[in-house]
Amino acid sequence: MPLNANEEALLGEPSTASLEHDHQRVDHAPREQSKIGRWSLIALILNRTIGSGIFLTPHRVLAGTGCVGGALFLWTLGALISLCGLYVWLECGLSMPQRRVQGEMEPRGVPRSGGEKNFLEFMFPNDNPRLPHIRTTCSFAIMFILMYNLSGNALSFGLQVMTASGRYNRDTEEVPDRATAIGIAIAALSLVVLLHTFSRKGGILLNNIFAIIKVALLLAIIGMGIAKALGWSGGSADVIKNNFTKDVWKTQRSDVASWSDSLMLCMYAFSGFEQPFYVLAETKSPRKYFPRYTVLAMLIAMVLFFYLLVVDKGQVLPQTANGPPNTQDLATLFFDRLFADEHEKATRAMAAIIAVSIFGNLWVMTFTAARVKQEIAKEGILPWSLYIASAYRTPYGLMKSMISRSKLLDEEVEQAPTLAFGLHWLTSVFLIAVTAPITDPRRSYSVLVSLYTYTIVTVLGCWVSFGLLLTKARKSNWHWQQRRRYRPWLSPAHAIIYFAATAFMLVATFIPPQRGSPFHESVSGLPWYVVPLIGITAPLWGLLWFWGLLMHQWRIGRQLVVRREAYWAPDPDFTHEYVQLAEIVDHTWQIKPRDGMCDDFVQPEAGAVGMEEPLVTECQRAANIEDGPMLETGRDGGWNMNRNQRDLESRMRRASDGFND
Repeated sequence: MPLNANEEALLGEPSTASLEHDHQRVDHAPREQSKIGRWSLIALILNRTIGSGIFLTPHRVLAGTGCVGGALFLWTLGALISLCGLYVWLECGLSMPQRRVQGEMEPRGVPRSGGEKNFLEFMFPNDNPRLPHIRTTCSFAIMFILMYNLSGNALSFGLQVMTASGRYNRDTEEVPDRATAIGIAIAALSLVVLLHTFSRKGGILLNNIFAIIKVALLLAIIGMGIAKALGWSGGSADVIKNNFTKDVWKTQRSDVASWSDSLMLCMYAFSGFEQPFYVLAETKSPRKYFPRYTVLAMLIAMVLFFYLLVVDKGQVLPQTANGPPNTQDLATLFFDRLFADEHEKATRAMAAIIAVSIFGNLWVMTFTAARVKQEIAKEGILPWSLYIASAYRTPYGLMKSMISRSKLLDEEVEQAPTLAFGLHWLTSVFLIAVTAPITDPRRSYSVLVSLYTYTIVTVLGCWVSFGLLLTKARKSNWHWQQRRRYRPWLSPAHAIIYFAATAFMLVATFIPPQRGSPFHESVSGLPWYVVPLIGITAPLWGLLWFWGLLMHQWRIGRQLVVRREAYWAPDPDFTHEYVQLAEIVDHTWQIKPRDGMCDDFVQPEAGAVGMEEPLVTECQRAANIEDGPMLETGRDGGWNMNRNQRDLESRMRRASDGFND
């Protein structure tokens, strides 16, 4: 089947000769040799999974369930639910959004960076006529921008550095110095952002190095722990006997809230599977590598949690049901057991290992989150959107082009979303500032992790999985069975399980935990209803933002029209699949002409963006349109657009986001 004119225009690299930089930008995907490969794909997930969660949440899960059997059951259940979540993301990420390509009657998925933003826009299109003021983009964007950041992990990094350096002694009752912890956290955030803006290639390399170091450390810890627990190397085998042969299922916790919150923490620890989907356009052959290597990374993460088995439960669980649990994290207790004669050195060594692990977590989350926030800015809903949406040449890329013997094209020079990194840094520091009034930074970390877990893991997980089930149930013009590019082997069970689990946790968190639970107000320092109340309302923040944008545009008498034209090519490593090469983003304002404006605006030249035929003049069109014309302009001039054309442009903008074609 021959290509039509639009398909031919969108194959290959776009021409930038006529690009109008006052309202247009082009965003190039990395060259094939610079894309993220299969091992870097695994490193993205492991670097996120092996962060603070694997070390600092297990003791709360054990205390929350009150028994070893319950804790291991929840870790296993959380891992399986997270694996179902990975399959949900695989089905969505490889199939959304949809575009028409050569020789096919039906649209197909062409991967784009952005993760859940693309999924939700596809499943709940913005142009729904029955709900015209509910904008999926804003609803997702504001929640993601504010909550998907590094504030909690950065604070935890500060506390671990203080412990490792001897500035804070965990054995005393003293509260760690808040100002020092915040200062280290902000310094770490700033360093990570600066290094990422310096070099994209260096960012990927360091991500891989951190993943290797963290996996090697955990394997060494597991080996030493098992040897000690089995009675080798001077250890005692009593731990295995105490943990697994006596009262394995006898629990101190019978309240639903403690078990539900514990399960949510388990899923937080396994929540790194979504990382590669945020940079999908920057990866090699997603359809070929993602199904295999993302699952492999999750399985590796599950195995690495085995170090939990060799810590005596008596060191964590309280003596009575209402007694306070031990607040010492399981990782530190683990090292204390390994090096019983060197308690202080063991504590500081474990803190240093956790700090390295968390820094790698900060590294990968900065790399991926900035790409999503860049995609959000492309929709024109943020202040200075076009600047934040733009990718800029990195200092490393500029140096490389200067020493190159031949002149490099724009798409061959390394680029990074510099201002999106700045936005990510700003929101992270903002949340640290919001929680600064909490005098104990340990509680600030707990609050920030709980907010992240409820909004990003649970709310978004429930939203996406529900949308996928809704997509599968639609019969009319959707044809999802034929259009999707990947079908998990347990479909549709993966979406059902993930939706049921996340929906249950959304509701169960509103049940107050009993005294003695690690989630009770006496331990967390925060009323039980605050986190779920903030989290459940998070999607509404974006709706308020969207209505504010509508009011602003009504007040100034202008409307922003955004066009995104993606250019793609066949995947060189996987037959019959396509990958994105570049995208042109156009932010243009429509203004309503007033009396006497006809002479001030001129007709654009042939070939202007979005125009397929010459236009009549403003005065001619104004005389024939009853409802009043809309004049579309860049900064320096523009052209007329009537209501029907405006509606057509709106539909064109979202044609790739849903099946409304």
